Amino acid sequence: MVLTFSLIALSACTTRSARDLISFEPDKNYQNMYLRGVFNWWEATEQFKFKRVSPDLYTITIELIADGQPYDFKVADANWTPEFNCGFEYAPRIVEMYDAVELVCELSSQNIQFIPSETGMFMFEFDISDNNDPELTISRVVN
Repeated sequence: MVLTFSLIALSACTTRSARDLISFEPDKNYQNMYLRGVFNWWEATEQFKFKRVSPDLYTITIELIADGQPYDFKVADANWTPEFNCGFEYAPRIVEMYDAVELVCELSSQNIQFIPSETGMFMFEFDISDNNDPELTISRVVN
């Protein structure tokens, strides 16, 4: 009887549908993300919290001073949760203005760097239209 039950249980395992075999990663909720870097002592403060402007886009605008030095930063939640610690995959890298760069969100993500060519206001756009591979774009705000 035990053998019959075991065979039935085993055959039930082998008749799973193809849908059951596909692993679905749930969408991440990026609503509590911050721009964290040297300009704010890496803190998660309301002033540096991304604001949702559309279902797939969060933005923040900050002033940066052009002194020739790179600003190191990341996009992360308040707790540095590994899956919400977004930066580059392999090494710190300088981002050029208007270039959309793909970020990885994991414990080992590396810093993002930006060197403004002139002092002013800059908008950071965090695009989550591809939820598991968000992108960041920096642009100059012209008044």
